Amino acid sequence: MSTTTNTKATLSNHLNLDEKQMKKLSGLLNDLLADYHVFYQNVRGFHWNVKGDDFFTLHVKFEELYSQVYQSIDELAERVLMIGYRPTHAYSEYLNTTIHKEITDVFSGEECVTHVINGLGVLISSHRKAAVQADEAGDIATADLLTKFVGDLEKRMWMFTMYKK
Repeated sequence: MSTTTNTKATLSNHLNLDEKQMKKLSGLLNDLLADYHVFYQNVRGFHWNVKGDDFFTLHVKFEELYSQVYQSIDELAERVLMIGYRPTHAYSEYLNTTIHKEITDVFSGEECVTHVINGLGVLISSHRKAAVQADEAGDIATADLLTKFVGDLEKRMWMFTMYKK
C-alpha cells in the first residue's frame, strides 16, 4: 500500500540546498563581484593618481587595500562556482550591475579617502544583504565567508575614517 503526501517537494542542488534560494544567492554574489571589481579599479586609480603631502602614506595604503580586494574577488568567484553557478567576468556586466560609480580624475588624498570610505560602506551593505540570503538558504559556508569579509571591510573603513579625523 502506498501513501501519497501533499507536501511540496523542494528541488535541491548538489549541496542539498534549495535550488531557488541558491539561484537568488548566486545573483547577489555576482552583484557583489561587480561591486568589488569597480571598487578595485577605483582604488587602483587612487593609488596611481594621488598627489600631495600624503602621497607616500596613501599610495601604500591604497595598494594594501586593492591587494586585499583582489584576493576577496577570487574567493568570492570561487564560492559562486562551488555553489554551482558561473561567476560573471565581463566589465560590461559589472558596469551594468554595480552600485559603484567609476571615479576618475581624483588626485586629492582627502577626496580619494572619502571615496574609499563610501565604497567600503557600499560593499559592507551588499555583503550583509547577501549574508541574509545565504542564511535563509541554509548556506552556512557562504554566510561565514561573507561575515569574514564584512569584519575585514569594517576594520579598513574604520582605519580610513580615522585617517580623515
